[in-house]
Amino acid sequence: MQSTISVVSAFFNQKENAMPLIQSIEVYVVVNGASATTADPVYVGVVTKHYGGREFPLRYQQTGMSFVSGHTYKFGFSATGGDYPPAWDSQGNGSNSLSAYPLEVSDGAQFDQRVYLRKEPVRAEGQADSALFLDDVSVTLRLDSGEAFFYRTRYSTNEEPSLVRLANEYGQMVYLYPV
Repeated sequence: MQSTISVVSAFFNQKENAMPLIQSIEVYVVVNGASATTADPVYVGVVTKHYGGREFPLRYQQTGMSFVSGHTYKFGFSATGGDYPPAWDSQGNGSNSLSAYPLEVSDGAQFDQRVYLRKEPVRAEGQADSALFLDDVSVTLRLDSGEAFFYRTRYSTNEEPSLVRLANEYGQMVYLYPV
């Protein structure tokens, strides 16, 4: 009987010991002026220590959107709403919803999370890969604990942005640095 009570007690106290959840993911992308316009799918990924991870589409075939040379884009995935347009299928019970499919982070340590950007090359018959050149990429993870973790394509906010090239010849993925 005592072991049954312990198990039930642990079940009801589980929220007290739960790891922080990501409440929102905000993505800021600046496309280089020399970049070709691309309609290839682009994803932001979050990998957490001990808890796996997920990818979220910034540009997905069903959106009909393309990354255009010289433009700046903001994307948002949120469990609670935000001051940015929601990304594709990220509201309510959508497949990219943080409220329907929560993502835990390990004990709130920024360096335990990995954030990356990945481009998926999609080619029509006889078409070459569309390279995507980015001047700047930044991602903010906001937690239900009130903490915010920041990631960029450079080591510190004082450094000049480094050009990110996503293409078959350069690689299709780049990890961002905690800042």
